[in-house]
Amino acid sequence: MKETSANVNQENEVRKFYLSEFSYDDGEYEITFNILDVNSVYGTITVAITRAGRISQDTFPLLRDKDGKLYFEYGLFYENIIKLDDFDEVN
Repeated sequence: MKETSANVNQENEVRKFYLSEFSYDDGEYEITFNILDVNSVYGTITVAITRAGRISQDTFPLLRDKDGKLYFEYGLFYENIIKLDDFDEVN
């Protein structure tokens, strides 16, 4: 099966985010997200979430904004937009 350039580009886009980190202040706590998996087949992202000294894991649907950038929504009512471009590579 021959890979199309769209599949290769999508795989490269996913690969660049793996294990990246992003910190977010929700007004009460600083929350750190670490990307564990980006599944382009199902359109999901799995992140480790560190908040108030506790670590949890959750999977969210991946969305694209009008510019084609990937993001997911987080919060009690999914009111916070977390863009994958805001994540930094962890060394």
